[in-house]
Amino acid sequence: MAEVDGFDPYQPYRSTLLTPERVRALSQLRPGIVVRDAVLCWATIIAAWTIASWDGRAWVCLLAAVFVGSRYYALYIMGHDGLHRRLFPTRAANDRFNDLVILGPIGAITRLNNRNHLAHHQYLGHAEDPDRFKHACFNKSERLELAAFLVGITSVWRAAHNVLVGNRATGDGYTVRDLAILGGWQVALIGGLTAAFGWWGYPLMWLLPVFVFTYLADLCRSFLEHSHPEADATADHHRLITFESNAFERWFLAPMHMNLHVAHHLWVGIPYYNLPVADAEMSQHPLARELERRGSYLAYLWRYWRALPLDECKPAGRLA
Repeated sequence: MAEVDGFDPYQPYRSTLLTPERVRALSQLRPGIVVRDAVLCWATIIAAWTIASWDGRAWVCLLAAVFVGSRYYALYIMGHDGLHRRLFPTRAANDRFNDLVILGPIGAITRLNNRNHLAHHQYLGHAEDPDRFKHACFNKSERLELAAFLVGITSVWRAAHNVLVGNRATGDGYTVRDLAILGGWQVALIGGLTAAFGWWGYPLMWLLPVFVFTYLADLCRSFLEHSHPEADATADHHRLITFESNAFERWFLAPMHMNLHVAHHLWVGIPYYNLPVADAEMSQHPLARELERRGSYLAYLWRYWRALPLDECKPAGRLA
């Protein structure tokens, strides 16, 4: 996170918890791990589709959809590293792999989508953060607001708007190469899933699982990893939280070690597969005790829910 108006509460941790030498060592890329993990995720997705198509029973298709959505979420987290260009050593190789193998199926392109995410890192804790609507409490001060946010009612348009407006502001757009990748994926997904399942294959075995287990899961994770049940002016000074969590929650909410979110935000150059080492080493420093660590994602969500309504989070015009 960059300093804005003299405010960067995390610089002392970034410069102290790990030495520059360790950060450089942990930032070394190993593309073989990326290729392996991507192959395993896609193999699981394809296996789920194959078994569901062969069996055909509703509960088997439902279970397969869960695997499709959750394993694509693991790919999406890898794609998040791709937005930081931390998959392959060169920008060209990173973007090619990220677009062709990871982001293309959901209509995203690294060159266009990374601006929004990099701005989130730069301006976390500030009004300029494009993802502020995900974790601030001003739009989650009541239970109905929180519920509407978590199911996507109040967040889908805002998320799409941030990316589209950012691209329009820079005058950038999709190239022939981009459209070929996006179009090729949609033709393959629609054609393949329609052939395997019928007309409902694409919407119910791809769009719905990705929306629920990737988009909504990532929305929920982002909220939980940056939020506090308190006024935003106070919360802005300690937005970074690591979740130790459990295997079940990590599978659905924080695959690929994304629960170790403090280490990621402090050193964005460290790839996902090295975050456990970075987290373990930084935790040995006495200063790390000042950074918040939580246990269960769901336990914190319940704590936030019970704290509502938060009058200090409501806009002035809505206060009684």
